Amino acid sequence: MPAVWWEGDRCLKLRSMTNTRPLRAAVYHRVSTLDQNAALARDELRAAAARLGAELVLDIEETGSGARNDRPGLQRLMDAARRGKLDAVLVWKLDRFGRSALDVLANIRDLDAAGVRFISTTQGIDIRPGGDAMSRLILGVLASVAEFERDLIRERTRLGMAKARESGKRVGRPRVERPDHAAVAHLRAEGKSWREVAEALGCTAWAARAAA
Repeated sequence: MPAVWWEGDRCLKLRSMTNTRPLRAAVYHRVSTLDQNAALARDELRAAAARLGAELVLDIEETGSGARNDRPGLQRLMDAARRGKLDAVLVWKLDRFGRSALDVLANIRDLDAAGVRFISTTQGIDIRPGGDAMSRLILGVLASVAEFERDLIRERTRLGMAKARESGKRVGRPRVERPDHAAVAHLRAEGKSWREVAEALGCTAWAARAAA
């Protein structure tokens, strides 16, 4: 018999005729320097997992800038999701899960592809894998916000480049001199990768290849 979702705030478990394991949940919270009491979010997330009747397999809280999307705890959570170790991820707010709408959307889509449910406890957001109507609506709104954000970034970049040109600054990647052929050949003979050759000679991997 296929797996069945039992819905409700009081209990949510994935069951089948041969598998009665509880929902495997992870809670994630990025602590902001503006947080007055991180324990409030911590307790709320754990209580939300308990209301789902879930087994808490990951409880991650880390202090880090929202400007970074490569935080160790977040990467550990995403890796567990991709390896099929999680059924649900709970966060306190969307802005604690990614540095921008673009990153939040990318992270949620990765969870969706891995069959992992995403819940933001304080914002009433519940995105289920498989794409029910409400989940599709929320993802659509996030995608629209992300596209708006992307357009703003493009516009700011264009204006910044125009201003730089007006002030006489060179725009674009700096010109890289082609490295010496003998130096490239010597490093390659030592078994160095193209990336290692480029780092040793202070050029791009493309320039190193061109000089070979």
